[in-house]
Amino acid sequence: MTTYIALLRGINVGGKHKVAMADLKALFADAGGQVVTTYIQSGNVVFTHPAKLPDKLGADLERRIEAQTGLAVAVVLRTASELAAVVRDNPFPGMETHLHVTFLSSDPPAGALDSTDAVAFAPEQFAMVGRQLYLYLPDGMARTKLPKALDVFSTPVTTRNWRTVLKLAELAPE
Repeated sequence: MTTYIALLRGINVGGKHKVAMADLKALFADAGGQVVTTYIQSGNVVFTHPAKLPDKLGADLERRIEAQTGLAVAVVLRTASELAAVVRDNPFPGMETHLHVTFLSSDPPAGALDSTDAVAFAPEQFAMVGRQLYLYLPDGMARTKLPKALDVFSTPVTTRNWRTVLKLAELAPE
């Protein structure tokens, strides 16, 4: 069994796309998930599953969510060891209070961020590490223009604050 962390994009944000966590937990269990735990209302699910192909599992979960709720929701999966690496590989140590991580569902295109003028967004900073885009946003997510400028990926993405990343890693030990 593999421990997975499912990061659902855009549910229960701003009162839109409401999905009850109890319903989500039941849906994951019906899909073969075991030891299913949800964390906060923004679509974070930790579970174990025998699937060895995360892409197929993610697609199956997306179909099930749409069939049950009518919502087309992207599901970005990480294994417990991948999430532990996200924490370990943090390029902004000591800056975690204002750190967010954007999780990509697949590898970014080569050079996707090369044309982004990082200096223009200072003091905000970003770093691409694998399938994660780390965002240091000292004035918070609500007032920043950086994530919109970095919206160059042709794959579903979803963002979590550092506190949530740490909690999910705690709920899904390697």
